[in-house]
Amino acid sequence: MTPYSQPLAPPAPLVENVARPAAVHTPAKLAAKAAKKERKHARLRWFFSWCWGCQYMGGSF
Repeated sequence: MTPYSQPLAPPAPLVENVARPAAVHTPAKLAAKAAKKERKHARLRWFFSWCWGCQYMGGSF
């Protein structure tokens, strides 16, 4: 008797790496990616400046 209530599934077959098609980098897509990256960095700058301010003021916020 095993501690499992159901029999174990057979091991899954290994899948070989499948080559993905090359990404198409259009100017619009590159601009959208750059804008997304800038929004991300702006969010991080705001967050870390807030953390620094909170630490500077001794957590009085």
